[in-house]
Amino acid sequence: MTIQINPREIAVQALLEIEQKYNTMVLRKLLRQNGAMLPKDRAFVTEIVNGSLRNLYYIDFVINAVSNTKTQKIKPYLLAVLRTAVYQIYFMKVPENAVCDEAVKLVKKRGLHSLSGFVNAVLRNIIRKKDEIRLPDEKQYPVAYLSLKYSHPEWLLKMWLHQYDYDFVKELCKQNNMPPDVTIVINPLRTTTEQLAKELEQQGVLVKKGMYQNVLHLSKTADIAKLKAFQQGKFHVQDESSVTAVEVLAPQPQEKILDMCAAPGGKSFLMAEKMQNKGLICAYDIHAHKLELLQEGAERLGLSIIQTKEQDGTVFQQEQQEAFDRVLVDAPCSGLGLIRKKPDIRLKKDGNVIDALLPIQREILMQAAKYVKQDGILVYSTCTLCKKENEKNVEWFLQQHKDFELELPLLPITTMMETQQKIITLYPHIHHTDGFFIARFRRKE
Repeated sequence: MTIQINPREIAVQALLEIEQKYNTMVLRKLLRQNGAMLPKDRAFVTEIVNGSLRNLYYIDFVINAVSNTKTQKIKPYLLAVLRTAVYQIYFMKVPENAVCDEAVKLVKKRGLHSLSGFVNAVLRNIIRKKDEIRLPDEKQYPVAYLSLKYSHPEWLLKMWLHQYDYDFVKELCKQNNMPPDVTIVINPLRTTTEQLAKELEQQGVLVKKGMYQNVLHLSKTADIAKLKAFQQGKFHVQDESSVTAVEVLAPQPQEKILDMCAAPGGKSFLMAEKMQNKGLICAYDIHAHKLELLQEGAERLGLSIIQTKEQDGTVFQQEQQEAFDRVLVDAPCSGLGLIRKKPDIRLKKDGNVIDALLPIQREILMQAAKYVKQDGILVYSTCTLCKKENEKNVEWFLQQHKDFELELPLLPITTMMETQQKIITLYPHIHHTDGFFIARFRRKE
């Protein structure tokens, strides 16, 4: 007998668990546990979960507009049911009555019969008043409007509005709510861009060319790891922002390179490929389990020059002083450039996280400088859009290290990017990458 899997029930469970963990981990686990689900049901679950997270402030605003019991007082399971239902009503082409009926069924199945009437009443009210619920006036209350319309926390919007103008921030928020493609980097040791594109297209994957010659954008991919080309080591997953950091580092064959915060490994893999698998890459990270995954990835791709080591980047290794031609510090950061891919970041971070990270970033940079040879290169990058963690850290570093100077990155001609400044900032709504910051320093002779 086939067990009937209810995708809505899995979506509700995911939303509950994401309170404690990150959405990508929760979704991966639940989809794996329910492996018998049809591809269209897997896509349905993913859409409801990520869509609900991307629009959570707005969804709660809608619930609070019609319910006497406010969201912070509603039982967690009921709230997860309501949130996923409201997402379907407002953002998906699902018949409203079906959404309502299915939500009530889930509540009853959970044994909460006495509360099924409350869920039914709230959802019927929302359906009835759907066109009457109004956001705050955009001109009069710009921060509140943006916060609810695009579900970004007010503290983050205030920080960005301090850095950029209103229309820029609005477009950034809008893009953060668009589901991104999967971006992959071709392994030239195993295939070519053209061969891989053709192979994937034959398997029904939608393929577009990327900003770099060795990058492809994929959509209509249910599970990347199940693709034969992935198992054969013909590519790895990596965003073009992170690819740009490696382009700026510009590793060469036979060099000795240090990747100080290496997990999950995309940058180390790309460096090894650019070096034609000749030389040495020391891939350090503080998380042993992530290094195991990195090692597995290197073996799958046939890259033998990567040596992994569990290492705290804030602790100086005397034997490595001035030992490397190039050092990459992709520092631990607030991750505010990853909101497109990890929509729950906006719900879990605040300004205190940034203040706690600054001394760690600076300590890692301080140690990294000691590992760079005379005339060697140091690249500092983050996946965040925050001047404290980016430009201010660069200023601080140059004040502390007079033997280093900022260099203008030389990017390949195929890159559609302006680099008049000596630093690079990538934005989701402009470059269609993660939000990312890159600075390249040279150690003076």
